[in-house]
Amino acid sequence: MNAFIRLPHLVFACVVTVALAADPPPATDKPAAAASPPRIVLEDKTLTNDEIRQLFAQGYKPVSRDGEVYYCRREAEIGSRIATMHCKTAEQMKQITRDSKDLLGARQKTGGCGAGIC
Repeated sequence: MNAFIRLPHLVFACVVTVALAADPPPATDKPAAAASPPRIVLEDKTLTNDEIRQLFAQGYKPVSRDGEVYYCRREAEIGSRIATMHCKTAEQMKQITRDSKDLLGARQKTGGCGAGIC
């Protein structure tokens, strides 16, 4: 009776040992349809990684045109439902950021719209 209780454990141990000792199946090549397209990397030395992350958070995507990197996003014009693509270079994006910070700083110094900036 004791032998019948030990027999399933012994068979299980043998099966596990054989399964672990066997060579893994050879890797099969993926079909061409399932292969992912090559990744294109655009280099832009003008912006830092933090600035690029901020642009991505604002919905901009990098696009290469004539060897230069542009940051584009779709924006709907006021009074229209049709969104158009707006693209700017990294330098233009930096200038917009500087102008926004300057305007914000001027408003904070004057206490709002009192200096005719609005």
